[in-house]
Amino acid sequence: MGKTRKQKKSKAAGSKSGINDLILSKMRTFSVVAIFILFAVVLARALVERSDYFKLRTVDVKASFLDPRARYAIGSKVLGAYGSKNIFNINLKNIADSIQNSYGDVKDVVAVISLPDRMVISLKLRRPVALVKGVKFYPVDEDGVVLPGGSRADALNDMPIISGIDIGTGNSRFTSRNLRLALELLGEIRFNRIVSSLGIYSITVYDPKNLSFYFKNGVEVRVGDENFRDKLSLLSRALRDSRLVLDNVKYIDVRFKDIIIGPK
Repeated sequence: MGKTRKQKKSKAAGSKSGINDLILSKMRTFSVVAIFILFAVVLARALVERSDYFKLRTVDVKASFLDPRARYAIGSKVLGAYGSKNIFNINLKNIADSIQNSYGDVKDVVAVISLPDRMVISLKLRRPVALVKGVKFYPVDEDGVVLPGGSRADALNDMPIISGIDIGTGNSRFTSRNLRLALELLGEIRFNRIVSSLGIYSITVYDPKNLSFYFKNGVEVRVGDENFRDKLSLLSRALRDSRLVLDNVKYIDVRFKDIIIGPK
């Protein structure tokens, strides 16, 4: 019995030793492979970084409505600063942030690499939706950001005018409640086909409780400072009434439950 037990123990020890040797062998193999892969990656990276094939040679600027001169200026500036540099070593976020901070009418910037030697910069521009009347006229976008005076100059002539706001000067975000109300109203008007079809000349917000806007035909619409969508729906129903002749109307008041029409 004693010999049998010794034989069993000897076999178990030998089996355990064999397993350990197998594990050590596999670990050595894995280590060799890992070192080889790491070496290959380092070598490949070194070759890529030193290769002339991956040096920046072209900058393509994409943006709708962007002036060609501005597009050329942005591309030339980036190429002048990073031209002939390895594309994998260029900080794309820094480039995007720099462009966005340099141009007041740029809302978003995305810069990406297009192999082997090209950078594509996509710009999303802020579009003016109204002119705020102050010491001069300031174009603003839907977020209330004051845009440069020359921003989309071709589109400024037909912009609604917002009065009653002391906007000051400079290209900065203007977040007064009055401006937000005016822009919110303007946004709702765009979604109302009947109201927007008459054309909006101006919005007046000297007193938000008595906020009003004027059609291009001179008719004033008094809407107050809340529930714009419901009030515009009420207005559109009145405008569809064939008995209403706008040439004989001075104002339409939709601030209350019953619509009020003031004759000239």
